[in-house]
Amino acid sequence: MTAQNLENSTPGNTPSLVTIDRIVDAASQSGVGLTADASGRAAHGTHEELELMVVLLDSVFIVRGDSVTDTAADSPDATYYLAANEVNSTLIGARAIVGNRTENIVIRTEAEQSVAAGMTDEQLRSAVSGAVNAVVSAHNAMAALSEQITEAQAAIAEENTED
Repeated sequence: MTAQNLENSTPGNTPSLVTIDRIVDAASQSGVGLTADASGRAAHGTHEELELMVVLLDSVFIVRGDSVTDTAADSPDATYYLAANEVNSTLIGARAIVGNRTENIVIRTEAEQSVAAGMTDEQLRSAVSGAVNAVVSAHNAMAALSEQITEAQAAIAEENTED
């Protein structure tokens, strides 16, 4: 490290190991309330009425948002699957998943961020904020697309009944 780098090196701008406590702190500075659990690898919270879970693995952290729908998991309605396909093919930064392993369909959106090299406080704040925003945006896109698909299906059904 050069003398100039040492002079500019402070604890806040030197990359360091990312921990769940640092993620929780970075989230709180961005207005996102998370609480770390006892495992030291996960945190939970709510942001914009979306239940969030953050999981820290060895090389990445994953931000996940889940919401349960009113649609039964065994429903033949493909609306959420079509919406997830559209989100995954057009949105960058997060992905959408449709879960059908519970009583009702669960919409899950998630984003991941590499942390293997460590991060400065500023980098971590930006990464956490970006991941949370991507998850919320993907969830909002899923809701909007699902509504549009449902409306289009209703319009087609109405046209078919008029014939």
